Amino acid sequence: MSIAALSTALPMSHDRPIRLPISTRHAFALAFDLAARRDALHSLVVPLLLRSPWILALALLPPIADSDQPMQVMLLTIAALLGDFIMLLVIGAMLRFRARSVFNTPLEVRPAPVVECYAQGLKRVPWLFVTEVVRNASLVFATFFFVLPAIFLGFRLAFATEAIVLSEPHTAGSFQKSFQITEGRFERWLEMIVVSVIMVFAIIFLGAAMSIVAPRIALNSWVAVTRLLITAITPIIQYAWTFFYLRLIEADSPGVEVGPAYATALGVAAGADAAQTGAWAPAETSPSTAESQPATAEESELVSASPTPVGTWKAASTSPEDQAVADSEREPQTNGESQHV
Repeated sequence: MSIAALSTALPMSHDRPIRLPISTRHAFALAFDLAARRDALHSLVVPLLLRSPWILALALLPPIADSDQPMQVMLLTIAALLGDFIMLLVIGAMLRFRARSVFNTPLEVRPAPVVECYAQGLKRVPWLFVTEVVRNASLVFATFFFVLPAIFLGFRLAFATEAIVLSEPHTAGSFQKSFQITEGRFERWLEMIVVSVIMVFAIIFLGAAMSIVAPRIALNSWVAVTRLLITAITPIIQYAWTFFYLRLIEADSPGVEVGPAYATALGVAAGADAAQTGAWAPAETSPSTAESQPATAEESELVSASPTPVGTWKAASTSPEDQAVADSEREPQTNGESQHV
């Protein structure tokens, strides 16, 4: 009998799901390893080149208030923002598939082909767009009431975008999946938020400091440089959240905690497997003899101390002399019981 079959066949009074540990540090370590060591070209360089034209276009456009053609400038600004957003969705979907291709693999394993990741990501972009819009609209709507509902929705819907790209077919399923895997993980989610915000704000502070050091450079230029730097580290943050999501999915798998009843059952199963190999053999005592011979004091102590019933298994190599001594120790007590009857 295998342990897997035994765990499903035997009732256990101490069953409860195991909650595997989730590490923010490990998620970001995997993200830096994939982005910087395994695949820096397609993880950092190419995404930056794809989004740079939209960012530079926004930097070159004049302010709407100072323009002679405010309507045209506004339309160009909307087009640049929308183009950057669509490109962000495409790159983000690709990065999620790329991260999944190396999750729980040795360090020498290469990621999936980038063309394949882009092809898979493009198929999920429409649903990803809908999920992003619905989630952000829900957060804005919740903010009008209180801050706590917005925080709650932000926490429970944090992984809806990962779910819609990697596993779920529609937005409702991605929301349900995110609610399911985030239960009881508020501290870990908060850690991910803090680390991500620290990385972004560090670049913002750097850009602000550089604008103070070099005041002759226009402020729009420093804003563009800051946005480019944030864009450069965005794949690392995306990788980290994807690895964190995959770990949550792995931890959400059902598990069984080993309790006393389960340990006893495992001992019986181990004896059965060993008996098939010849290391152990069933006791040769007949049922009638076992019923008529009460246990001695030594056996009673062994029964109370051992999770496996004593006498169920015995060594196959027991010598006849040892068996005779054991039978002689039982005879006085058996005879006394017979006379009493």
